[in-house]
Amino acid sequence: MRNVIGKPVVGDDLYGREYELSRIWELLEQGEHILMLAPRRVGKTSLMLELHRAPRNDWDVLYVDAEKGDSSADCVASIVATLAADPRFRSRIEAIPFSTVVKDILSRVSVGVDIDVLRVELKNAIGRDWDLAADRLQARLAGLPDAGRKLLIVIDELPVLVSRMLRAGGQRDAELLLSRLRHWRQSPELRDRVQTLFGGSIGLEGVLRRARISGTINDLAPFHLDSWDRSTAADCLAELGRNGNFHLDRNAIIQIIDLLQDPVPFHVQLFFFAIRDVCRRDPSRVSPGLIDRCFAERLAGASGTAHLDHYVTRLEVALDEREYELARQVLSQACRRRDGTTIGELTDLIQRDERTFRAVVRDLEADGYLIREADRLAFRSNLLREWWRRHHARGNGP
Repeated sequence: MRNVIGKPVVGDDLYGREYELSRIWELLEQGEHILMLAPRRVGKTSLMLELHRAPRNDWDVLYVDAEKGDSSADCVASIVATLAADPRFRSRIEAIPFSTVVKDILSRVSVGVDIDVLRVELKNAIGRDWDLAADRLQARLAGLPDAGRKLLIVIDELPVLVSRMLRAGGQRDAELLLSRLRHWRQSPELRDRVQTLFGGSIGLEGVLRRARISGTINDLAPFHLDSWDRSTAADCLAELGRNGNFHLDRNAIIQIIDLLQDPVPFHVQLFFFAIRDVCRRDPSRVSPGLIDRCFAERLAGASGTAHLDHYVTRLEVALDEREYELARQVLSQACRRRDGTTIGELTDLIQRDERTFRAVVRDLEADGYLIREADRLAFRSNLLREWWRRHHARGNGP
């Protein structure tokens, strides 16, 4: 196991997710289509890529990344491009009666072509006729898996795509896309042959609830991916120490996990990386004071912004302007103390617009920012709390 920082991991580098992988395959074998939602950095994309890397017997898996898209044509083009780049399906995709322009594009690109480049070309060719292209693709999907096999199409970051479409005023287009994907799931000819798994790092339920189109996903089986528990995080740190010749004793591991509070896999590995770097790979230099300094300076300090700033951009993508401002005010109040804030301390915000307040808090809980305990709202992650307090809190000094 390597300590991989900043990119998805698969195989031996994917730690502590055996149960989650087993459960996903169990749901798929039962015929479910899955909606996997998780905060960023807990390993959602890694889990999806592992499904693609090591599928169960009799399954073919395609991984489609929708994060860069901004339209329904983008989504359909991404699926077609991924299929066309796969030698298992290339000839059968070329046989689909797409428009002449689309067929010309497919005829001149080779297997293994850069999917992003092909996606852009196909998107431009499909244009407003994306629904016709989707209809023709659907007609061919049932014939893609060989006899006795099933096809799993994994679409990552669908909520980001849908949210971007809604913010651009494309509610009707977004609803049509989600309805088309629902039609695929409910199509008799695709049943038990083609299944889908949609993933996202922002709450799709909240995005669709605000747009009043939640009914387009109510047939999906929810799968919530959470952070590691403390025991798994401790085992991971011990394993990283053994493999990296940088042993951490039990007290050091407990201190690391206590400082993080929420053992987000990426944060655990980032903390290990920072300590090892500061100590110049000499474990004898590790001390409680050094661990505290690494947390304060390397993780929660300015240098941690590159790894944590996505928590701000996620809110900008998921919320409208009014909701975004309210979310920042709630987080600014909650970050002042490790045990958070009481609902009573947020009375002014509630009285301004109670309905919006409750919707925003629900989204902040669902997306892993806050946790509610009795009448208190607190940050799930002490690292995120401390970083937010220093860099984004309204009315707070560092």
